Amino acid sequence: MPTISVRISEQERKKLLRYGPLSDTVREAIDLYMRDKKSREFVQKLRQFQRENPVKVDPDEIMRIIREGRKH
Repeated sequence: MPTISVRISEQERKKLLRYGPLSDTVREAIDLYMRDKKSREFVQKLRQFQRENPVKVDPDEIMRIIREGRKH
């Protein structure tokens, strides 16, 4: 398993240790960062897709579907 080194202040270290071992905290932070990046990438791709493929929706059709759903 690769090892990384990061310089942090003693104050930052103490704050991080409140949440458990530094290695676990750093792993969790990296995981959260990667999930955030993937989410942002997905949203960007979705917006691009929506720009390239605009959807035309008929308001009357939406109302019909809603009313139908309320009956059931």
